[in-house]
Amino acid sequence: MSTKRYRIPSSSALQAFEAAARHCNFSRAAAELHTSQSAISRHIANLEGRFNVLLFDRYQKRSLMLSQQGELLYRAVVSGLDNIQAAIDSISTAEPTDQLTLACSYGISHLYLMPRFDRLQQSLGSDKSIRVMTYEYDTMESALDPRIDIVIQYDISGVAVDDRRLVVAEAVRPVAAPAFIEQHREQLARAPTAWQGLPFLELSRQNYGWATWQDWFVASGHALIQPEYTYFGNYVYLLEAAAAGRGLALGWRGLIERHLQSGVLAPVVEDYIGFDRGIHAVLTARGRGHPLAHQLMACLGP
Repeated sequence: MSTKRYRIPSSSALQAFEAAARHCNFSRAAAELHTSQSAISRHIANLEGRFNVLLFDRYQKRSLMLSQQGELLYRAVVSGLDNIQAAIDSISTAEPTDQLTLACSYGISHLYLMPRFDRLQQSLGSDKSIRVMTYEYDTMESALDPRIDIVIQYDISGVAVDDRRLVVAEAVRPVAAPAFIEQHREQLARAPTAWQGLPFLELSRQNYGWATWQDWFVASGHALIQPEYTYFGNYVYLLEAAAAGRGLALGWRGLIERHLQSGVLAPVVEDYIGFDRGIHAVLTARGRGHPLAHQLMACLGP
């Protein structure tokens, strides 16, 4: 047996952090955990003091967003809690009928599910629970837990029409931090072909068909340019870099609303460019026989 000792914070602190990060709100986290807002604040302050980092960027008085360090911790905490819950489910003799399990990438969890989680929970009722398991997109198909009811994914090849529902139609437009837009106002006011030389932010991981900068240039009717890209392996990190003023990003409608509402990102052009594709919720074999899965599917959508 291993003698390794784990130097990790208390489970109460990690649960408080996970709830606060998921809701982006200390009050709602406190209500969910049946504690006070001050208790949540103390847990977060203790974690930040212990790690000597800020876990949240307080852009506005009532608007919270995870910092880059907070994103790293959140992914680890969610993964750990998911594994613990999966182990508990595995050793439990009773199959829960009042719980629904969703699987998706971390970016979809953070940008799509978190802002809608309260509404989705209310649609099922207070006596039911939603569990979210996150996976790396390129390993999702081979790593899915058999207890998952719904998978939120981009690729729907081979999926029957009755087993899927569009949740985010793909439509994108360039966005950037307001300070970046002001700094490059004259250049950005010209046609996109004149944006050569500006930093462009792009995903580095394998592309599964979603829009790239080159797709946007073609679809918007502009000649292609060869910009200098800064690459990111995660869309959440890419948006955080854009919010920090590091360059131009393609913003998905349905995923960037919190960034726009808080003012950390602003549109560079007025209109979105739409594509005939998007992100779908897909029923698994287990989900097809789970009434809660069909109930939640009806609530998922743009």
